[in-house]
Amino acid sequence: MKNILRIFARDFKKISKNAIAVIVALGISILPSLYAWFNIRACWDPYGNTSGIKVAVANTDKGYSAMGLTLNVGDMVIAELAKNTQLGWQFVDKDAAIEGAESGKYYSAVVIPEDFSEKIASILTTDIQKPHIDYYVNEKKNAIAPKITDKGVGVIQQQVNETFISTCTKVILAALNEGDARLSEKGSSIVDGIVGNLETASADIDEFSAAVSAFSAALEAGGGLVDATRGILPEADELLFSGMESIGDVQNLIVSSRDISSELITAVGDTVQAAEDLAETIDGRLEDAFSDAEKDAKQAASDLRSLTRINDRIIEKNNRLYNTLSALNDALPIRLSAVDRMLDALDTATSRQEALSDGIQKAADTVADAGKVPAEMQSELRQSAADAKASLKKVRDQYVREVSPQLNKNVDDIYGTLGKFSGLLFSVSGASKSLGNTLSGVDDTLGKCLLALQKTDEMLQGAKGKIDSLISEVRAVDGDEQLSKLIEIIQNDPEIAGSFMSSPVEINTQKLYPIENYGSAMTPFYTILAIWVGGLILCAILKVHVREDDKIRGLKPHEAYFGRYLTFMVFGVVQSLIVCLGDLYFLKIQCVNPGLFLLAGVTASIVFTNVIYTLTISFGDVGKAIAVILLVIQVAGAGGTFPIEVTPSFFNAINPYLPFTSGINAMRETVAGVYGMDYWKDMCKLLVYLPISLFVGLVLRKPLIRMNEFFERKLEETGLM
Repeated sequence: MKNILRIFARDFKKISKNAIAVIVALGISILPSLYAWFNIRACWDPYGNTSGIKVAVANTDKGYSAMGLTLNVGDMVIAELAKNTQLGWQFVDKDAAIEGAESGKYYSAVVIPEDFSEKIASILTTDIQKPHIDYYVNEKKNAIAPKITDKGVGVIQQQVNETFISTCTKVILAALNEGDARLSEKGSSIVDGIVGNLETASADIDEFSAAVSAFSAALEAGGGLVDATRGILPEADELLFSGMESIGDVQNLIVSSRDISSELITAVGDTVQAAEDLAETIDGRLEDAFSDAEKDAKQAASDLRSLTRINDRIIEKNNRLYNTLSALNDALPIRLSAVDRMLDALDTATSRQEALSDGIQKAADTVADAGKVPAEMQSELRQSAADAKASLKKVRDQYVREVSPQLNKNVDDIYGTLGKFSGLLFSVSGASKSLGNTLSGVDDTLGKCLLALQKTDEMLQGAKGKIDSLISEVRAVDGDEQLSKLIEIIQNDPEIAGSFMSSPVEINTQKLYPIENYGSAMTPFYTILAIWVGGLILCAILKVHVREDDKIRGLKPHEAYFGRYLTFMVFGVVQSLIVCLGDLYFLKIQCVNPGLFLLAGVTASIVFTNVIYTLTISFGDVGKAIAVILLVIQVAGAGGTFPIEVTPSFFNAINPYLPFTSGINAMRETVAGVYGMDYWKDMCKLLVYLPISLFVGLVLRKPLIRMNEFFERKLEETGLM
């Protein structure tokens, strides 16, 4: 142990007495940190500066006009891209765009063809053609830029798709709303027409019954009246044909009205669910605004004000739904208690949403003025948002459990009555055929004819009573105005529906272990890499073999090994501390636990310098080459940049056994946040390499000493190596 410390003390004594040695020592201590700092700073926020990547855009779309539709999607795309700052969009003509991409002036070019709008509008024809956008990318200019510009073109494609879906939805819903309006305007005239037909049928039955009575009286007087009876039959058929037309009208009304009623009741539930979904969106984005407040107060204030607009949409939906249900309940013959309870719940929910809007607006003003949201205000807003969401959930639950079943039952009762009426008219139609058959057999027996006429008269009188009763019921349906009230439920704003259809799902991102910038995320990789490079520099500049003198003689191999390694270790620890402290306080990277970050750097330095030192002292220059090879393999196989899963199978196989892997993973835990015991597990894996290296340097090196001396003599003889 004494000789080991003597070697260590002698090394630093000689360095301190030599000015050039001191300068070199300072250089090898600082040099690895420059390697790390320049690389980390260079990639600090690359995806936040993509506006400098120039992408040419050429619009040759001529537009489309037909069937009253005028459309130019190309102009719409250009207008939207002018607002987009993700890439450096350059608006030029087609030739300049293609030439610029080919020459390298632009990283890529996008050309919207002449028939773009026409092909999009082909959805309205029988000859549907899929539109396309021409994309030219110069992959020679940079390896990463094409991936970024690909994302930009993806934004254009998504924008066109959303515009197409939104436009189609708005047009369809506007047409439906217009149809609903016409139905509402003409609803009373349709009902009046049906009732008029029913009254005509009732009067026809009276006339037909009188005719039957006359036939019976005539038949009692003599068989000569048979011909007269047959002469009147065409008139009876004509009367029944008029009744059959009424049957068709009633059946069509029953089928179409029942379908519309069912869909409209379902639409009420969808409206309630949409309001609750918007409340969920507010809940998530409120937390994002709180977390962003201290980083970017202006953006946080803007985000909070956007939440106020979303909340106002919920209030608008609540008010429209309240007015619709209130009017519907007023129109019913008997008010539904379930609807009244839901109206009370809606009123409470609206009040809480209004209170939430006021709170969010106040928070936005506070962020804009003070740069943060006080903890007490955050707590109040969270509670207000929770109360508002709970109120909407109560509204939805009441609708599902109580309101929807009662509305369905009332509508079914109404249309059941109309169904009975339809069946009755068909029975009248069948009776007319029976009457014709009966009169056809008058020649055989007048007695049977008289009996048939009497029974027919009884049936007609019964049918007349039922038809008169149904006339009153149909008028009652018209008076309740249920059809017109239910139609109002589906008359939504086409703009809102179009926006929903173009992007029906919003992603609520919950960041786990968030990292502020790309530079902080890359810090573990470049720091570990710099520490290994520092070890290589030490072995390139410092000698690994110890020379004996008058004070230090008869050294054993292990004494020489540890004596010189202590010098390497101290320099390595100094290198590591400079790199890590510079990361923390010069670059100001994100680091959740700086103490553990420094510990990981120092531990990695001790292990790496020992491995490189052992390879060099055991194998000479060949050992240095092996250390460089290990560096190259670990840069690709440690998963420091790309996920290891996307690399070839060879690197996937060796990844768990590389020192870089454990060192990088340990530092990542300190930068973003420690999960369980993962940090200490990675540190233990890193330390495993130390005893392996010591075994090579102390045990396996002995039989290699003479062989290395032989190789060194031969290489020196060349005068080159």
